[in-house]
Amino acid sequence: MTSKTIAVEFPVPDFSESLYQKAMESVEGRCWKMADLRDWTGGKKEEWIKNYIIDNPRFSREINKMEKSGQIIVSKGNGSPWRFKATAMAEFLERHFEELPWDKSK
Repeated sequence: MTSKTIAVEFPVPDFSESLYQKAMESVEGRCWKMADLRDWTGGKKEEWIKNYIIDNPRFSREINKMEKSGQIIVSKGNGSPWRFKATAMAEFLERHFEELPWDKSK
């Protein structure tokens, strides 16, 4: 008995774009506190977010621009001092995902 190998090709839809769009829709029009940003980064501590995102010299121009345009707000009042425009921060994380040290705890 001889065997034959056949190759069959069929298109598989790329769901990554539609999943990204769904994620962006879920944050549209929302304002995050630091706790929300911690959740979005997989539970990273506030110290990690400050060290590797907010106070990171690599991103300082972009973060400063976000602050000046009101996408990041540091409040002096009661409660969480941080407010982030959710879509802006989600897009920031998407752009810089590979640059962030996800394996570091602090």
